[in-house]
Amino acid sequence: MVDEVPAQAPIPEPTQLEPAQEPATLVETPTPAPTEQTSPETPTAQLPASEPLPPEPEPIAPTPASQPPQAATSASATPVPASTSSLQATHPARDLLVKARATIQDRKHKKLEKILEALNTKGKITNDEVEKLLHVSDATATRYLSALEKEGKIQQVGKTGKAVEYTRI
Repeated sequence: MVDEVPAQAPIPEPTQLEPAQEPATLVETPTPAPTEQTSPETPTAQLPASEPLPPEPEPIAPTPASQPPQAATSASATPVPASTSSLQATHPARDLLVKARATIQDRKHKKLEKILEALNTKGKITNDEVEKLLHVSDATATRYLSALEKEGKIQQVGKTGKAVEYTRI
């Protein structure tokens, strides 16, 4: 008896590769991080990634005559003459930020002056009195008094608690 082999579907022959063609290898493509957005960008108040911020203007500070001006340290950095750096237009958002910081500093300076005026009339002041005078928190009053103390305008009498007072130097 001859064993009959069941009929099988013909096996397709492997495709022939051309001599210059290499078999394909699997290359993992990086998947975007979960924080990256792959959806189309929606308009926001922020600058698009393709538009870089202009360089910040260098602060103009008087240099002593004995000190030579510093040269650029890298080949890619080109020094900007001082006469043209002030003529360059700055970014409107940066201008607004600078103006806001100046306003905050002006308000703080006025509050510090108010503390000094109260010290002139009373001779001494406590943290609680500064809180009530300026309508600020305990921590803010402490910061204001510490700033005046660091500037050398007032001095602390007492170490901690209710016994701490500040007098004018």
